[in-house]
Amino acid sequence: MENKITEAKDWISQADALLIGASNGLSIAEGYDIFANDERFRQLFADFQQRFGIRNVLEGCFYSYPSESDRETFFKRLRQVWIDNYEPSEVMTDLRRIVNGKPYFIITSNADTHLELSGFDADKVFEIEGAFERTGEIDDKSEELQTFIRQYANSNLVVLELGIGSRNRMIKAPLMQLIAQQAGWRYVTLNLAQELFIPQHIADRSIGLAGDISKTLKELSTCKGLPIRAAGTIIRMAVEERLTSRSCHSLFSILSSTLKIRGTTDRSLRFLPSLTKLWNISRQKMRKVRR
Repeated sequence: MENKITEAKDWISQADALLIGASNGLSIAEGYDIFANDERFRQLFADFQQRFGIRNVLEGCFYSYPSESDRETFFKRLRQVWIDNYEPSEVMTDLRRIVNGKPYFIITSNADTHLELSGFDADKVFEIEGAFERTGEIDDKSEELQTFIRQYANSNLVVLELGIGSRNRMIKAPLMQLIAQQAGWRYVTLNLAQELFIPQHIADRSIGLAGDISKTLKELSTCKGLPIRAAGTIIRMAVEERLTSRSCHSLFSILSSTLKIRGTTDRSLRFLPSLTKLWNISRQKMRKVRR
């Protein structure tokens, strides 16, 4: 698993863009589950469960209520707790660190708008089943999605799939077809072991990361506690000559060791391209000192 995490980081760091697919598994990683009759649901909708026998959020969304007032009450309460009172989770913070300024587009069946509330651009998030705050309405971004696909059709793109079931036909199946058609695209999928599915014909360009999505995102976004974006900050400081040659060399060693990379410099640099710049700057500064 550790080697897979390292390789996935390398793919993502080298990618020109990210196409992200997300479903209920991402919401569950945050602690929200539309399918669960859990404590959160029972505290929020105990009266609806008692009156109508509703067992989870999904049933509540599609229940045929005896009055429009009951329906409006359900959605008002749902929006207040799941949207209005929502605070961006560590899961979303880690996902933003992984994206790290790269061009991206997100396709999701989640209706909670947590991606937008966590700072992702609403124009780049396609909620294919609509959102709780826009009940019955779908903001169709099919054209934007196709534009993004055309723009990066011949690029080094990574499809990052988060918590989508193995038999999902709305997001997973189309993504698998796209990856098969684009020889330069790679596929990284996060899910529970029993839900991981990678078609054989794209297996050589795919990585499956099984387990708790929140923990895996944390691993992908950090190098033993060091955020990926820290490398960029270090590079800028080195270029601006705000770091000494000794500091550059030490930071190069730290970044390499946090990735658990061993062997030659060339082998190290394959896993984190930004290390190349740091290493070169370090060597240049060392030469100046010797002179």
